[in-house]
Amino acid sequence: MIVKEVLASVEVIPDPYIKSVTYAKIGERLVKARDRNYKTAFLKALETAKEIEDPVKMFRALLSVGYSLHRAGLKSSKRIYQGVLEDSRILPPPQRDVIMATAARYMLALGEIGEAITYALEIEDVKLRDDVLLEIIRANTRMIEKEQLKVAYRLRKSKLALEYIEEEPHRSKALLEIIKAYIALGSYENGISLIRSIGVKEWARQAFKEVSFYLKERDVLGHYIDSLEAVAQELIEKFGEEFTEDLALAFALSGEGVPAIELIRGRENGEEVMTRIALELLERDHDVLPAFISALNEREAEIVGRAVMNRILEKPELGNWEIIKAIGKSTPSEEIWAKIARYYVIMGELEGAMKIGSILRDTRLRSVVMADVAHHFLKKGDVERAIDAALEVREPKFSSLLISEILVKALEQELPRRVEQWKGSRR
Repeated sequence: MIVKEVLASVEVIPDPYIKSVTYAKIGERLVKARDRNYKTAFLKALETAKEIEDPVKMFRALLSVGYSLHRAGLKSSKRIYQGVLEDSRILPPPQRDVIMATAARYMLALGEIGEAITYALEIEDVKLRDDVLLEIIRANTRMIEKEQLKVAYRLRKSKLALEYIEEEPHRSKALLEIIKAYIALGSYENGISLIRSIGVKEWARQAFKEVSFYLKERDVLGHYIDSLEAVAQELIEKFGEEFTEDLALAFALSGEGVPAIELIRGRENGEEVMTRIALELLERDHDVLPAFISALNEREAEIVGRAVMNRILEKPELGNWEIIKAIGKSTPSEEIWAKIARYYVIMGELEGAMKIGSILRDTRLRSVVMADVAHHFLKKGDVERAIDAALEVREPKFSSLLISEILVKALEQELPRRVEQWKGSRR
């Protein structure tokens, strides 16, 4: 009895569009509940929709009814959509475009990719049509990534939709989606090859990065480096030299230091570009920085290492021992080794810093490192080790002044303790 009462109560809704949609939603639920009253609900929904005077609202209501019919598993839904497709031709293009876009999106929500494309292609406005086709391709890619059924069918439909996308950046965005689909399917060569078809620099860069990262996550990047390098060179020719840095950064972020450096080396301001990339890696993902540094030659490593060490000394939390080790192995520069010694001191590794200082030949750098070590030993209250470090300073005058300073400070630290002890003994 309650079902009939609900159906009767829908009549009180004054807005015919909402009334029609409500009947349809009720009908959908009644089908799922196996209640025969669903026929009455859907019949009322259709009758109410057809009574709407505004043709745009009428077609929208019919599409909503058709959507509910489809969700309920009733085949009559396609007849309704076909009717809207034909009957809506009386509308001027802007209004009909809105109806066709709505129909396409309903079909997309139902997973009917082929039907969605059919309605999208009825849209005359190029931008709106491209928007809807791109939505369809994106949704199709998500379906491919989530399930492996009908893969060939879905990929074929995405390619069909792509053929009708006319303008940029929609076409490049759609290509990126199809590349993702290929990669998700494990068809890596096809995905990589398709990158070269992208016509907008921003999306070509995005595609290159996403493919590189995905292959890295799957531990297969090394197998496709040659293919990626070939595509990278084509993109550089297509978009200009400024694209080199973007692609090199993508390689570097993927942990592939050698191809990243090879893209940059020999180009104008190459060492400046290497430095920028190294600093970006340090900020974004310093775990991949050692591989980048290890690919540098001695001259490059000195320039890049200096910049990286300066940044690490400013922000020690950015550093780690793998980065320090890579820099140290890549350059014999004593200036940089002095900076490495400073990092050791900051990290409390005074013995390590002292070992580095003891092998430095440059008198000034040796003095700076050992003075730093000596002062930190003194802060720890280890006067003996502080003096040992000071004695390693090669300049006698500087060493003498340093030892003098250490002894005076040691005395200053000791005397207050003795005074406290003495005061305590009188009580």
